[in-house]
Amino acid sequence: MRKIALAAACALVLAGCAHITTHHAPQSAVAGARLKQADIAVKDARAHGALWLATPHLLAVARTADAKGHYGAAIKAANMVILQCQTAERQAVANAHAKPYYPH
Repeated sequence: MRKIALAAACALVLAGCAHITTHHAPQSAVAGARLKQADIAVKDARAHGALWLATPHLLAVARTADAKGHYGAAIKAANMVILQCQTAERQAVANAHAKPYYPH
């Protein structure tokens, strides 16, 4: 009798947890979303005249990695592109009113 009760309790617990799943997006979808964000960041930085020279190359690396199915590398490169664009825009704002320094 105890074995039946224990088996029934285990079945109820497992049935209750059956609907719980992890809803992680596939890496390909995450890489695609990050590449879209990186494209937007590059367009914004280019519009503000604050795009660093190496950033478009890094975006091309991210696209190539995504095309080859290396989604982890594509996400990492796209994150670097976004970070570089944000930093370049902050640098441009900081240097907007900079004056030259001429020592006497």
